[in-house]
Amino acid sequence: MKYRINKNQPPLTDADLASARNFHQVLKGYQAIKIPFYKTGKFFAGGSAMIVASAVTLVLLFGNDNEPAQKTAFITPPVAQANIATDAYTVDADSATEITYTSGSLLHIPAQAFKDADGKLASGKVTIKYREFHDQKDIFLSGIPMTYDSAGKTYVFESAGMMEITAFQNGRQLLANADKPIKVDMVSNTSEDRYNTYYLDTTSKKWINLNLANLDPTQFGKKDISEASDSSSVPVKANKDLRPQGPPATPSDPVVVKYQEEVKKASAAVQAVEKEKPMPIAKAEKGKTKFHIIVDPAEFPEISMYKGVRFQLKDETNFDKSSSKIEWEDVKLKKLTGIDYQVDFTKGSKKMSVVATPVVDDKDLPAAQKMYDQKFAQYQSKLSDRKAAEEKAKQEYEARAKDMDAKMKKAITEQKEKERVYEASLNRTQLVYRTFSVYRFGTYNCDSPVGWPTETSVVASLTSESGEKLDLMCLNLVEKSRNAVFPYQATKGECRDLKYNASKDNMLWAVTADNKLAVVDINSFKAQQTKGGNAQFKFKIVDKDFKSSDEVKKYLEI
Repeated sequence: MKYRINKNQPPLTDADLASARNFHQVLKGYQAIKIPFYKTGKFFAGGSAMIVASAVTLVLLFGNDNEPAQKTAFITPPVAQANIATDAYTVDADSATEITYTSGSLLHIPAQAFKDADGKLASGKVTIKYREFHDQKDIFLSGIPMTYDSAGKTYVFESAGMMEITAFQNGRQLLANADKPIKVDMVSNTSEDRYNTYYLDTTSKKWINLNLANLDPTQFGKKDISEASDSSSVPVKANKDLRPQGPPATPSDPVVVKYQEEVKKASAAVQAVEKEKPMPIAKAEKGKTKFHIIVDPAEFPEISMYKGVRFQLKDETNFDKSSSKIEWEDVKLKKLTGIDYQVDFTKGSKKMSVVATPVVDDKDLPAAQKMYDQKFAQYQSKLSDRKAAEEKAKQEYEARAKDMDAKMKKAITEQKEKERVYEASLNRTQLVYRTFSVYRFGTYNCDSPVGWPTETSVVASLTSESGEKLDLMCLNLVEKSRNAVFPYQATKGECRDLKYNASKDNMLWAVTADNKLAVVDINSFKAQQTKGGNAQFKFKIVDKDFKSSDEVKKYLEI
């Protein structure tokens, strides 16, 4: 296997040497090693040989990793409430774990990869916090300084991808175990082999060049990266874990269906009781035609519960009184609205229908009223119980349905994200992996230092669209085709030396003193008024209380 090795790196400066703390202690430990680590059998094991071979270089550069990481106060996101979000994963420190990040990046975590502040191996549950930065928007919103000093000259990093990884246990930050480093295969959008590996030292507040390659040529199926320079032929390393695994839960979920059926049963029970509602009996009227028929107690319990019931004709206008002398063969009773019934008489082909009301005589009225009051009280109690059961069933169903709806929405969102990531892994032909071995937690970057544009230089007046000069906390030039963010100094609404390449598509991203996003898009940049060496750039002020980086990115679309 052939590797690209950087042999002619510039010598370390005094400042570089000073940044390596506890150098003598590390050197003492290094001298105690009888056999160089890179000559052991582990050096040639697997595809991580090139990374493992760099262990000595990393330890000498970083110094004593038994010291807790310093606070990164000098990292200031321009829109604090819209910083790039961190994903958290819980892992077992005693077991090997693999994590697939949403971008498709892979984190290979060996057992015993963590140490506490005293240098002892951590055991039990550990929280990994991880995030990535891939484009100008990520870089801008992160607030991570992207300038690099070398040989007395300042450069800006053009990035092929950056990631941050930390670990915590019980709220305390852990250290990386240099003997069991975490390996990160980070997705990158370019296969160019001009990006070196850098680590952000938050104590000395500068980037440290690790002088390490991060692009493994074996992922292209070729020995040398130069043989895979045609990015259109770079194969995609699709991850099987990213393939969508089927539809999420549906409304026909068995749990929801079960509670839905309970509601139906409870409602049916209510309707059944409502049919049992007792009917008040009417008092018989003198002079009206009445007749007696035998009713089925099971079919008409509201009538059979009374004694001495007769049916009284409701309307005798067209009633043929001679029909009372006929011996009818069959009688049918049908409930109408209120307290009225339809009575159908038949004998052979002869038929007669009348509307009648159940009544009792005066002597039976007190007993009927007492019976009605008793039955109505029982009915109300029974109906109340059934309605309470129905309401409980409805509440349980609604709660389950609401919970299932939330789970469905979450599952759908996760499914869409998996599909997006998977489709991206199939369609983006320049998707490759860059490898880091994490000997110290923090921020790692694949970068190529580049200079600021020099083609055009102007004294820039920075105003709102109405022409009012802006007080800016930060000012950044973004060139569409270049994955870099060029910071500039702005004072009292003016930048004395704004350089850019007029032949490119340029933008300005800034944040005002009152924490509002200010943007000059490509068209507005091209339309700026230039006279002599002066130019006026009119910013669109976004008056919005952002809640996430995704919201901000909508206003930074390139």
